[in-house]
This record gives sequence, structure tokens and C-alpha cells, in this order.
Amino acid sequence: MATKNPRNDKVITLFGANVRKYRNAKGLTMNDLATLCDVELGTISTVERGIVNCTISTAHAISNALGVTIDKLLEE
Repeated sequence: MATKNPRNDKVITLFGANVRKYRNAKGLTMNDLATLCDVELGTISTVERGIVNCTISTAHAISNALGVTIDKLLEE
């Protein structure tokens, strides 16, 4: 069984926190963002809470919906 890389946890948590920050700044609910991204509400919820490492296509959809680049979602 593979062990978790703590570096990944930091990036995943940071990405989720930034998604929440930019979503709130745009006045969107998680449901609004999920609809814009064509994903389930649970997907947005788990991304924002840093529970999952989303796919690059989901990250791209989120960044487009929020009007920011992916690198903005990875900034500390």
C-alpha cells in the first residue's frame, strides 16, 4: 500500500481553501459552482475541504467558472 505524501495534503488543502475564497468573493454557493462546472455538489464540497485531489479537468472547470487561472488557486 502506498503511503500518503504530506506535500500533497498541503497542496490539496491550499487548492480547496482558494476555491472557497474565490467562490465566496464571487458570491456563489457551492451548488452554483457545481452547476457551472457540471459536477456534483459533493465534488465541490470535498475539494473545498481538502479531502480529494481533483482531476486536472475539474480544476480547469473550477478555475474557468471562478474566472481565475489554476495557478491562482495554488497560491499561498
